Amino acid sequence: MVGIHGLIAQSVVLYFALVGLWGVVQGLRQAPLDSAYRGALVVGGALGVIQLLVGVALVVAGLRPRDDLHYLYGLSVIITLPLIHQYLAGRRWRAPLAYGLGCLFIMGLGIRAITTGS
Repeated sequence: MVGIHGLIAQSVVLYFALVGLWGVVQGLRQAPLDSAYRGALVVGGALGVIQLLVGVALVVAGLRPRDDLHYLYGLSVIITLPLIHQYLAGRRWRAPLAYGLGCLFIMGLGIRAITTGS
């Protein structure tokens, strides 16, 4: 189960790196937020929730991360996208750029979570 948690963590980092770069490029091109990118964000959010569920199963099994900051980084991965959505409400910011930068931030959170977990 620990191996699965680690594999999903690497997937989170790589996935959000790609979606982040995609969003930044779309934002710089001044493209609108399309359904393909929204779908990619939903998949990323689902990946974060799956990671959370596997992590909770590990905690229930009695395994804990090396550093308690791991929990903060993990939860931050999950709440970042809804916070960006809330921030964009009523603003004239380019949504793909905001989500792209947010996804790169999530990538960094994932890297940090990996370093505090094992």
